[in-house]
Amino acid sequence: MKIIKICDFITKYSIYALIFLVPIFFLPKTIDVLDFNKQALLLVLVFISLFSFMLKTLVVGRIEIKKNPLNIVAGVLFLSYIFSTIFSVYRHGSFWGVPQQTSESVVAIICFLLFYFLVSNVFSKKEILTSIIILSFSATIAEFFGVLQLCGIFILPFDFAKSSAFNLLGSVGSLGIFTAVLFPLAIMLLIIVKKWWRIIFAIEIILSAAIFFLIGYPVIWWIVIIGSALVLMMGTIKSSLFDGRWMVLPMFFLAVSLFFVLVNPQINWLPEKPNEIFLSQGAGFNVALQTIKEKPIFGSGLGTFSYDFSKFKNPDFSKSALWNVTFNKSSSRILNNLATTGVVGFLAILALIITPLFYGIKFFIFRKKYAVDDLANKTYDILLLGLLIGLVELGVSQLLYNSSVVIDFVLFFMIAVVSGLVFSGKKEYELKSSSLFTLATTFVFTLVFIFGLGILILNGQRYLAEVNYYKALSFYQAGQKIDGLRKLEVAASINPSSDLYFRQLSQAYLLSLQEELQNNKSENPTDEEKAKVQTLVANSVNAGKIATDINPNDSNNWSSRGYVYQSLINILSDASNWAVASYDQALKLDPNNPYLFFQEGNIYLTNAIGLATDKAEQKNQLLAKAQEQLEKAVALNPNYSNALYSLGIVYDSLGQKTKSIDAFTRLQQLNPQNTDIPKILANLRAGRSALQSATIPTEAPSNGDNNPIK
Repeated sequence: MKIIKICDFITKYSIYALIFLVPIFFLPKTIDVLDFNKQALLLVLVFISLFSFMLKTLVVGRIEIKKNPLNIVAGVLFLSYIFSTIFSVYRHGSFWGVPQQTSESVVAIICFLLFYFLVSNVFSKKEILTSIIILSFSATIAEFFGVLQLCGIFILPFDFAKSSAFNLLGSVGSLGIFTAVLFPLAIMLLIIVKKWWRIIFAIEIILSAAIFFLIGYPVIWWIVIIGSALVLMMGTIKSSLFDGRWMVLPMFFLAVSLFFVLVNPQINWLPEKPNEIFLSQGAGFNVALQTIKEKPIFGSGLGTFSYDFSKFKNPDFSKSALWNVTFNKSSSRILNNLATTGVVGFLAILALIITPLFYGIKFFIFRKKYAVDDLANKTYDILLLGLLIGLVELGVSQLLYNSSVVIDFVLFFMIAVVSGLVFSGKKEYELKSSSLFTLATTFVFTLVFIFGLGILILNGQRYLAEVNYYKALSFYQAGQKIDGLRKLEVAASINPSSDLYFRQLSQAYLLSLQEELQNNKSENPTDEEKAKVQTLVANSVNAGKIATDINPNDSNNWSSRGYVYQSLINILSDASNWAVASYDQALKLDPNNPYLFFQEGNIYLTNAIGLATDKAEQKNQLLAKAQEQLEKAVALNPNYSNALYSLGIVYDSLGQKTKSIDAFTRLQQLNPQNTDIPKILANLRAGRSALQSATIPTEAPSNGDNNPIK
């Protein structure tokens, strides 16, 4: 039937298109130009393929499923992620992955598992070979672009692409791991293909070598060492599989990798390596350990590592230069999963990697000798060898480095094609009319269709909201604040479940309020001006409250809300109490953040300075509270200049001149170019007040927001 052929075509070619596009796809109209857009593409094409597969099944009247133990492991992984999301500290973010990690979401895992199911059950061995060639061709394009970027040759006309750290895969480390994982597969394809096809895979190998040299991360070299050593070992065990002369390639790369790991030569003529900042293994393990002590079974929730980091980071971290950075990923994917999905999710992802390796290696090693003319089986076994080695490398990379949408996509693709090559037995189910099984299958297909269509529609709304959010930030950066505010309001109205949009909207209203007050300093403002000020105050407060209502477990929401109230102390009654209460909530979630202690101390200091001279006792009480909080900030971060400044003023106000001099002396050492500090020190040493009128430094919250409204 024609409809069956059409459905079959759509099912397979949607997957082919996905395999080709995922490594190279990006769009410039969202904040996250890579992973967010890759997930959107994944979602659309996977569900198109699935709907077509279901329609064909209903038309044909039967469904064929491969007998595959990996299906059980995949089901356990799915359930573990579902329960992790149900018990997540932020269920919305864990489900959608936005504004958190796109690759760590229920939506992403649904897409990956459906992709695995379709490839392993629909593709024949010949189609598996085709899909691998397509992936390698796409990888060649991505690697070529990566080499250009690393060499400082920028061909894309976008500002974000004018950096050697940008590539089509994600981080520089992700590019290196992607290349290292596909490198053994490229060698195997070079062996099995004929004629001009070999040119493509030879180019891929050359590009791989260039990427290894240009990135030069030790973790990448170690993965290349493991891959090359396994190719040599398995090639020796199965010496009849291919001509031993091909072993020159892995031998060469093994020797080169060992040289760079052991000697670590400094090659001055290479372009400067882009630096990545990530947690150490020890810090990542400590956060994961503290998290599973609190939530051992299902963890804190998919994509919520930033919450775990804020809550459980070592206090000494605040003494580092990165004290105001919140890491949203652990030091490796495995440790990340341990914290966010608990012991169950951790074991499930390990099983997903180990199980196909076990069956694949068993199939490969214990396969009978090949007949002289058994060229087809030899070809697929060579292919299987490259896939198994790639899976081992992926497993190692999960222990040493983090992941991304593309790395996860390659992982599930390799698991699917290994499954397709190793397991051949199928079980057929007839959909007989009026049977209970047919009714159940139709019901399940209907649910899947409705659920899938719903996800597509809702994801489309979220995509549109993200586009408007990107436009809002672009307008603010260009100084077009009115247009920026309008776009931000549109984004929040389209996706009212995003705490990020309301947090930013709160800051945007506050910025508009500050500008309105600065531009209209009349002693007798008009009713219209008063109404505008009142509206902006109400909007700023309400937006901040909505953000904390949506996601009360994000310290950034409470910090932002506290800053809004703090900025309204002279406008809104009881604002200082609300500000302190908001910062206290933030401190419960981020107890070792100097910024929060600094802001609380500043509130007490501001209130103390504003008191009349006849309220000395109340003033001293406020100054004592300010001293307590500011000393905590400085204890956490001794180089925190603004905290030292405020603390110096507090000491001076309390008559503790020696301590005040010590604080400002330390401040002068940190800021030798500041010409005001010597004047302050001169006043203090002469027994005078530090300042005629104390100017208290303020800081807008930016922790957790990559693109804060300013």
